Formats: sequence, structure tokens, C-alpha cells
Amino acid sequence: MGRPARPARPETLFQRNRRKPERLNNSLRRTYDLLRSTLQSAEGTVYLVEGELMDALSASRNTVRAVLQQMAKDGLVTRSPKRGTQSAEQLLLGVNSLSPVRELASGSTIHTELRALEIQTVGCPRMVRERLALPTDFTVLMIEGLLTHCEVPMGITVSYIALTRQESRDVAVDEPDAILFVEKYLGARITSSRTTIGATAADAQSAELIGVELGAPMIFLEDVLEDEQGRPRAISQFRLRSDRVAFQADAFRAS
Repeated sequence: MGRPARPARPETLFQRNRRKPERLNNSLRRTYDLLRSTLQSAEGTVYLVEGELMDALSASRNTVRAVLQQMAKDGLVTRSPKRGTQSAEQLLLGVNSLSPVRELASGSTIHTELRALEIQTVGCPRMVRERLALPTDFTVLMIEGLLTHCEVPMGITVSYIALTRQESRDVAVDEPDAILFVEKYLGARITSSRTTIGATAADAQSAELIGVELGAPMIFLEDVLEDEQGRPRAISQFRLRSDRVAFQADAFRAS
């Protein structure tokens, strides 16, 4: 019996299946990624014309058309007979900056809002108590909210805020933003956070609230908010639409 054939290496398959394009960028994947990143960093609505995109992306008409069809399916662009193809509302978040939700987006015409869905004290769950390094006599305020951008649902937030027993009795909650709540009612200034970003999928409740398919990919972001003394004061968790939210950070090469 002969030896079984070795599977081809990925780079070999790439070269074997690669078409020799008349233009620079006839790869659907590369064209999609380049256009998506450009739209995410643009301010305001971008109107997309196939002929202009062919030149801007150095891609064939078939490639541009296929990319726009996929983007429409993914919710990144909208298409209509009267308005043509235009970019959907996007939210670009700065990873290396910390601010209340209403300040997440810049520009006078951009409106980002956090609407409260549920607010209640939840005792002092051990996992939250340990992560916030709380004494046993503290309690935790849970605030769940809907994040919207230009009236479009972008995600769901859940915050766990440490309160003393006295604070839990005295505070009248009318602020769903964890940073603003801590600064307004608890008198502590939030100056830093420990941020973790990962991926998850939309459960039934998330899908219904923000208008995506069940199981759709979502971005999971968590901030552990710290005051001027470096003490953790709250945990804020976000489930964000992966088709409408992107992140931007400034990076510097070490000398």
C-alpha cells in the first residue's frame, strides 16, 4: 500500500487556488476587510457607488458587487432603490480612553445614549465581592441598560456597583451610567479601568433587544472601574453588536 498523501499546506492551497487578477485586489476577503475598516473609521454616512469603489479598491466590478452584497447581508450597509447603497450607523470606540457612554462618540450630530432597563440591589454575590475587594457589609447595585447610537440599538450593558448599606438606602437611582453614578452619588472620581475584550454570541434576550439573529456574533467588553486611589468601584459589562461596533487604539513601538 502506498503512503497516504500529505495534506497540502495552507500557503500551497492559497497559491493553487489563487486567480491572477486583472486588478490588484480581486480577493473578496481583502476587499471586504479594506472597505469595512474604511467605513468604520469614516464620520457620518458614506454613499457607495460601484464604479467609484472599483477605482478606490482597485477591484473588479464583480468583486465589488459581491462584497457589497455580503456587507448588506452582514448589516454593514443598507441598500434601497431610491437611496442606493450607504453605510449603516457605526460606533467606533477608543480602547485607550475612558468616558461615560454619552461621550463615547464625537461630533455634534452624533447621539449616544444609555437607557435603563432594570435597576435593583442584588445583595453581595461572592464573585462580585471578591473582584471588587468588598467588605461583607457592602451591597451591590445592578444596573442593566440598552446602548443606542443615533437611535439604533448597539448593545446591552450590565454594571455592578459597590455600595455601603447606608448608601443603598439613601441613593435614588436616576443615572444608568456606572461612571456618572459613582461620581454623582458616591463622590468618587473614576480615573482608570482594567479592560477585557472578547467574543460571545447573542442569546434570545439580546437578539430581541438589539435586533440581531439568535447566535449572531457579539463583542464582549468588561471594564473594572477604579477610583483615584486605584480601588475598584464597579464592574461594567457590555455585549455589543459586532456588525456595528469597532475599536480603535493608539499604539507606540517601544524604543
